[in-house]
Formats: sequence, structure tokens, C-alpha cells
Amino acid sequence: MQENAIRRDDMGSVECLEALRNQHKDLEAKLAALDRHLSLTAQEQAERARLKKEKLAVKDRIQLLLPRPPVA
Repeated sequence: MQENAIRRDDMGSVECLEALRNQHKDLEAKLAALDRHLSLTAQEQAERARLKKEKLAVKDRIQLLLPRPPVA
């Protein structure tokens, strides 16, 4: 019974990890689009800063879901 619960949790983690990776990729694309501008308006600069923070937060969440190697 517990094995099934563990497998469901693992699948949920895998799906969550994939969703976070897709979100990270989307944020990266949005940042790249802004970086192609020669100059940014104040609003675009604020958007760029917000996107960078969000991208970093998503990366942190991804790291939490990845398996960690055993400590020797």
C-alpha cells in the first residue's frame, strides 16, 4: 500500500519538476527578448528585474526537487 503512495508522490514530483523546467525556460525566453532591446524603458527594466527574481525562485524550487547524492 505504501509503495503505491510513494510512486504517486514520485510521479507528482516528476510532473512538478517538468512544469518548473518549462516555466524556467519560458522566463529565460522572455528575458532574452528584453535583452535584445538596445535600451529599456523604466517599465521594461522593472519587468526584467521581476523576471530575473522569478527565474531564480523557480531554479531554487527545481533544486529542491532534484535527488541529492548521499553524503559520504
